[in-house]
Amino acid sequence: MPIKHTIGDYFVADLDGQLFAFTLKNARILTHYKTMTKSFRVVQFDTTHYSSLKPETKELELVLTKNALPKMDRMLHDVLRSFGRREKDEFEKHNIKDLVALFAGKEGKFPNEVKKMMMYLEELDVEEIVTPVRKITDFITNDLIATSPSYLGGMLQQYHRVQGELRVITNRPEKPTNSYMKFIVIAMMVVMGGAGVYIAYDSGAFDGVVSFTDNLSTIGDGFSGLPSPTAGIQRQSTGGVDYSDAAMQAKYPDCNTMIVDINAGTIDYNKLSSTMQGFIDSCP
Repeated sequence: MPIKHTIGDYFVADLDGQLFAFTLKNARILTHYKTMTKSFRVVQFDTTHYSSLKPETKELELVLTKNALPKMDRMLHDVLRSFGRREKDEFEKHNIKDLVALFAGKEGKFPNEVKKMMMYLEELDVEEIVTPVRKITDFITNDLIATSPSYLGGMLQQYHRVQGELRVITNRPEKPTNSYMKFIVIAMMVVMGGAGVYIAYDSGAFDGVVSFTDNLSTIGDGFSGLPSPTAGIQRQSTGGVDYSDAAMQAKYPDCNTMIVDINAGTIDYNKLSSTMQGFIDSCP
């Protein structure tokens, strides 16, 4: 999905009709080379968290594999976090029996919590933790245990219902049919333009121009009977606004100032040329 619109460090994505909010802060940015000369940057996300995926997720997988541990859950996180607090600069293996004895001494203060922890350690069927775990538990605590991105996306929907959407801020996936649609739209514009010229000619809108060319031979006679070159041509009122590309470019040095007037209703987006509309659509 191309990220074209951002709100500070965040961006909103529409995934199968559900809004998600992700952050680009401290994101892990990769570079994908499409060809030898063309590349683009990629940030990997998962819909269970609003931050980007990082190398620590692979380290977590290795810790679970090397120590024959089950899938990470809240209880296993608490166990590893207890070991992480006890780690020194020079790593030594963690003994599960030592942790059981440590919890046994605290059973009087928190009987239910300690009982659950001791039962979990006995069912773990692991004697030692042979890899450091502090870095992994800190990563889980700070990066993984957080608000779901779908919740942040739902808050955006509530904001729009109250304030109204003044400009596009939601990122949507690229559809493979976009390139075909462009050709179809261009073909339709050509056909409609040709049809409009024919209808205008058939209704006599260009009679003044034809008469002008027919009367060029009378130039020596002072153009006797020469009609106005624009006679019969009907112009659509634009409310006193010049929508030509030159006038728009002279009045608006950048696209953001034009978007302000479009949102205010001063400028009608539909009366702009296709060139100027593309200029607005690609505005950052």
